[in-house]
Amino acid sequence: MANEQDVSRRDFLQRLSVVGIAGLGAGSLVSACGGGGGEGGGSSSGSTSQSASQASGQSSGGGAQTVTIHPQGNQMKYKETEFEVPADTEIELVFENTASSPSMQHNVLVMNKPPEQGTFKEVGQAGVQAGASNEYVPDHPAVLAATDISKPGETVSVTFTTPSESGKYGYVCTYPGHWATMQGTMIVT
Repeated sequence: MANEQDVSRRDFLQRLSVVGIAGLGAGSLVSACGGGGGEGGGSSSGSTSQSASQASGQSSGGGAQTVTIHPQGNQMKYKETEFEVPADTEIELVFENTASSPSMQHNVLVMNKPPEQGTFKEVGQAGVQAGASNEYVPDHPAVLAATDISKPGETVSVTFTTPSESGKYGYVCTYPGHWATMQGTMIVT
């Protein structure tokens, strides 16, 4: 079977029903999707903490500033785990889903709260409850902006105004099972 970290929760559960090893599979799912706040895992922090603002080709003219982020291969992680933007500025956040596995559907939900595990969990679980018909974006007070869900090969974007107060704000994928490891920080200066 493929690495459990490379399959979505839905695909994983479908495989469990076919194989019939629900007890063993549930433990693997908890291990694959739980824990792992921030750094750690199997990749170096140097490559995963690449700044999206350096990789985005931002515009400096009169239009919205553009920030582009990507998934880290077929993992439930962002390649760019932080980006820096000025306060009270209109930006276009672009998510290019460069994953190749059909199960790696993602979105980017930007929060108006600091990047804390409790908030990531609350918003992530609320996203699951919101469901696919709402692009897994909850009606939650911590949500500042969100892209639609993107399938591999698709690009989605959202334009919004950054908070007027400088600080660190979290962003997270709210596709089911992804919130625990697919997180980042928007730094507002």
